[in-house]
Amino acid sequence: MDLGKEVEMLDASKEDFKEQFEFAIWSTGGSSDYRNDRKRPYNGQSWTDEGERGKTEVKGLTMRDVRDCLIKAMLVSSPSNKYIDEDFSKCWDYSQEPVKPTQYLLDRQNETDFISTKVELGTWRPQDVYKINWDDVDPLAIAKNLTCEIEKMMGIFPNVPILQDASQHEA
Repeated sequence: MDLGKEVEMLDASKEDFKEQFEFAIWSTGGSSDYRNDRKRPYNGQSWTDEGERGKTEVKGLTMRDVRDCLIKAMLVSSPSNKYIDEDFSKCWDYSQEPVKPTQYLLDRQNETDFISTKVELGTWRPQDVYKINWDDVDPLAIAKNLTCEIEKMMGIFPNVPILQDASQHEA
């Protein structure tokens, strides 16, 4: 994949590099940086919702399906520092394929620090969102995870042709 056309390259020797870097992190790289009407072009990086990937129409889902995708997106967007930094290796058994959850995780999945794992475990419920520590959640992560969950429910994840081609060659 040639990223050169789609990924802005910054020159660290420039006097305003810090400002350029901060803008690049903040920016979506597309027209959504400066407008939000439905007619704005899909001119962001092709693998993002602002680019080609974002043009995909949602098909075959019910309103409940979309709600379920939103709930799952909220949950997967809320991993705690305790889970990531301290307990991750206690939660998953990598000695076998597919990777299995450990009893340690299964016993703690309803705790706030582990609530983000319930989507992968398949044990999530809508009410689990009330256990999320919202202070640690990036709202835009929810938006990005929502589109991934919708793609998964539609059976088209990842909706990035070069990744789909690569996964077909591995199969």
